[in-house]
Amino acid sequence: PSGTKAVAVSGGAVTVTGPQGYCIDRSATREGASGAFVLFGTCAALTRSATAAQPARAAVLTASVGQPAAEGIDLAANLPAMAAFFRSVPGRAALSRSGNAATVRVEEVGQSGDALYIRLIDSAAAAGQSVEPAYWRALMPVRGRIVTLAVLSPAKAPLTSSEQRAVLDRFAARMRAANAGTGSTA
Repeated sequence: PSGTKAVAVSGGAVTVTGPQGYCIDRSATREGASGAFVLFGTCAALTRSATAAQPARAAVLTASVGQPAAEGIDLAANLPAMAAFFRSVPGRAALSRSGNAATVRVEEVGQSGDALYIRLIDSAAAAGQSVEPAYWRALMPVRGRIVTLAVLSPAKAPLTSSEQRAVLDRFAARMRAANAGTGSTA
């Protein structure tokens, strides 16, 4: 079995797909009124197949797809305001796995093209995953929704910050490519 590499969420409006070697953990994928959450692992681990695709260094990837933005809202134009928000106490609480701003330290926030990149440390425990507290997130507009991508490093085989960022860049590029062509990206 090769594993599921892409899934349509939000009524088919957004296609979620990861970089080469990553497949969707269907048992951990959720969709509801507030949006969708998709968890990725290596295809080899999820299919229990040594011949399945896998990256040289594994990470845990997540994608969250929010509800559509209000009519007339330019999500890309709001990225600088979002950067300021995530440095604030309410913003750090929103980033925290526990909802507690005190568990989060934002190390870096910057915009690259249509995405806001955040390097943070969250000391709150991650449900079901043994991951390092430091990781990268990207927020980007996809078809009128904010999509949040995260690359977490397994505790047993940590990736460097630059390795995580490289995976995140590939993740964002795959999401852009999968959702190009139809619908608004603003």
